[in-house]
Formats: sequence, C-alpha cells, structure tokens
Amino acid sequence: MNDRLRIVNLLDDMAFGGVTRALGVFDTPALVALGDSRTVAVPFNGMVPPREQADVFIVHFTVNWRRVVFLAQLRARHPRAKVVLVEHSYTRAWEALHVANPRRFRLMLRLAMRLVHQIVCVSAAQADWLVDATGIDRTRISVIYPYAVNPGLAALPPPSPGPVLRIGAYGRLNRQKGFDTLVRAFRAGHFAGCELLLGGFGEDEAQLRALAGDSAQIRFVGKVSDVAAFLGTCDLVAVPSRWEAYGMVANEAREAGRPILVAPVDGLPEQAEPDHGPGDRAGLVIDFADQNAIAAALAELTPEAIAMMGRAGRRTTTGCGEQRQRQWAALLRAVVARRPAPVQPSPSAITTR
Repeated sequence: MNDRLRIVNLLDDMAFGGVTRALGVFDTPALVALGDSRTVAVPFNGMVPPREQADVFIVHFTVNWRRVVFLAQLRARHPRAKVVLVEHSYTRAWEALHVANPRRFRLMLRLAMRLVHQIVCVSAAQADWLVDATGIDRTRISVIYPYAVNPGLAALPPPSPGPVLRIGAYGRLNRQKGFDTLVRAFRAGHFAGCELLLGGFGEDEAQLRALAGDSAQIRFVGKVSDVAAFLGTCDLVAVPSRWEAYGMVANEAREAGRPILVAPVDGLPEQAEPDHGPGDRAGLVIDFADQNAIAAALAELTPEAIAMMGRAGRRTTTGCGEQRQRQWAALLRAVVARRPAPVQPSPSAITTR
C-alpha cells in the first residue's frame, strides 16, 4: 500500500443535497494530507460494484437487500480494501413509520453490517438505535456529525426580536420534514404573535399552500439559495421533522446564532440540548402537534432566552468543521491499520474553548 491512502466514496445519488455537500470534508486539509479521495457514482439499487484501486471504500448509499449483495461482491472483488458504511438514512423514527416487518428489516441490517469494517452514524441517537436493532458491537460504530460550509453564517448579527417573532423553517417540502404539522399549528392559532417564513420547494408545496390558506402569519419564500441571507431574517428556526438522522438545518441555524425548535425525534434533540451543560442549550425540543407544548415553549422564548440560546448554539458550532476533519482522519487511519476506531467525543461538545 502507498503511504497515501486511496479513498473512494461510493454514492448513488449525485444530486446536490446534504450527503453530497458533506463529502466536501474529503477536500479539506486534514483529509487531503491523508490521501487521495474521489467520488464514484454507482447505479441506484445496483448489485454489481465497480472495480477500483482503493485502500478504503466509503459507502454513502442506503442499504437494502440488493445492496447486501453489492457489499458482498465489493468485499470479494477488493479483499484487501476496507469498507466504511455511513448510515445517513435509517433511524428509530424512520423504522417506526415505514417498516411493516421489523424482523426482516433488522435481519437485512445485520447482514449488511457484517460486510463492512466500520459504521459511521451521523448522531448518537442513530447509533443507539442501530445497536438496539442489530446487536452490533458498539465499538464498530463511530459517531461523526456531518458538516458543510455555508459562508456568512458565523458572521450574522444576533437576532433582534420585535413584537412579532419570526420563525424560519426551510428544506425539502415533503412528508419527512413535517412542515404540514407546523402550518397546521399556525393555522390553529397555537403560534400567536409569530410569523412563519417557510422556505424551500418540493412535492408537497401545493398541499402546504392549501393548508396555509389565506393566513397572514405564513409566508412562503421559495427556494433558499442563500442560507445566511434567509437566516438573517429569522429570530429562530423550527425543525418539525417526522424523522431526521441528524438535521443539517439545525446545525446551520446554530452556526448562525439562531435558537432552534426541534421535534423530539432521532438526532435533533442532541443539537438543541447538548450533554455538556445546561448553559449550552441551543433551543427547545417540542411536539409541534401539541398545543400545550407549543404554549410552554413560547412562554420560555423571552428576548433574554433567545439571546442566550443563540449564543450557545453558535458557541457549540465553533470549530466544528475542523473537528469533523480530525475525526474522519483518525477513523480512516485506525481502520486501515486494523486498530479499534477512536472513541469519538460527544459530537455536540465540539467547541474550541
């Protein structure tokens, strides 16, 4: 093997999104110093892997029964290469909503996990669920939060709430993101004294506009091309997802100094309530379908609390890009050297203090 690692990322969806953006970590100094990285597109749900010169394959697609065959053939074709699986998709909430036969689903997961050398989960909650679902040894799972650079977020001035609290929400307008729950809560009057700025596009846009009706509290702002500019118009950000392995929107909001209101699912609570001190609470965890929970949250959102949570969110994202680089570099060195992967620190405890 050469001194420099040959790293091949395997991806079956090259559309610009959270997974594709997160691949930018492999173009950063710590990873460039470690080896040569490239991305190879593979057919969606294909079973035949490519032949590549690689020391490490990093798999970014969602596993299924066909992908179990793919992984088995990948190992057979490249017996000396290491395989790292990044689990971007499956979570406890996803399984509860989508899986009719948990025993069969979990069998597929166990088979897939046996065919890789290391698994990377994108939140601690996802890792805990995967251990519960498969019985896999926890030492074979590393937790590394995804990160993508968004210029201007760290330089935004803090929010200055006026008489009307401006709540931003943005992303793909589809069922996963739960924007219908948020719109219904606004229409029902649960967010009195607030305005909703809803950004994004997707298959549920017409349904959401119909739900919003003629509400003066809800404004659709279309595609969010400039995240910093959009967040600059918001006092805080709501993430009402039905399932969410991590939640890049919540990370971006924290970096922008905006408090977050997140649903109690998967990796979202980790971002609102880090485990390294109450003073670093970056937001609130609420059930957006519960009128009483919304009322309690709004009662907490005083100007002083918004300022404190905004500062905490920004503080917990300071240096997170460099931290992700170091985590990935350490993991890849360990996998190639056949050492146990290093124990990752709590992903929310990533400040440079």
